[in-house]
Amino acid sequence: MKISQYASPHKALLVIDIQEDSTGITAKDSSPFKNDSEKYIASVNQIINRASKENIAIIYIRHEFQGLRGKILSRVTSDGLDIKGQPGTEIDKRVSIISNNIFPKAVSDAFSNPDLEAYLINQQVDELFLIGIDAQYCVYSTAKGALNRGYEVNLITDGISMANKNKWDEVMKKYEQDGVKLRSILQVAGFSDL
Repeated sequence: MKISQYASPHKALLVIDIQEDSTGITAKDSSPFKNDSEKYIASVNQIINRASKENIAIIYIRHEFQGLRGKILSRVTSDGLDIKGQPGTEIDKRVSIISNNIFPKAVSDAFSNPDLEAYLINQQVDELFLIGIDAQYCVYSTAKGALNRGYEVNLITDGISMANKNKWDEVMKKYEQDGVKLRSILQVAGFSDL
C-alpha cells in the first residue's frame, strides 16, 4: 500500500537485525559480523543517539525464524540461529535501546510485519533511514519494501555491514540504481553535529 502525502511528515530510523546471534555474545566465531563488532556497534549507537536528538523515531527490527519450516530454513541459511524464542534473537546488548518500537520479522523484508507498517502510517512517517545487517539481504529487502510503498529511503553507510565485503561497491550501486540515497552520518540532513 502506498503511503499518503502527510501535512506534517516525520522521519524514522530502522535498526535492522543487529542481534545477539549476529554480533553479540551468542554469535558464533564464524559469524561474518562478529569481527570488528565493537567498532560497528559504536557507529550504530552514534547514529541512534544523533537520530534521537533530532526527534527521529527509532525502530528496531529483529529477525526470528518461526515454526518447523523456519527452523529448517535457519539451519540451512543461518547455521541454526535466529530462532524465535531463543536468546540470540534479542537485540545485541551493546546497542542503545531508546524506544519500545521493536518489530520482529520472519522473512527478509521488515514490512512483512503489518504492525511495522501500521506504526509508520500512524506516525505519518514518509522518510526512512536504514542501518543494520546484512546490506545484501535483509536491509536491501526492507529498502525495496519501503520504496514500493512510496517512502524516501536513505541508507546510512556508517551503520551498515555485510557478510561479503568484497561485493560492497556492487551492492551499493544496486541501492543507488533502485533510488535509495547513500549517506554517511555526516551527510544526513536532520542529523545535527555532535
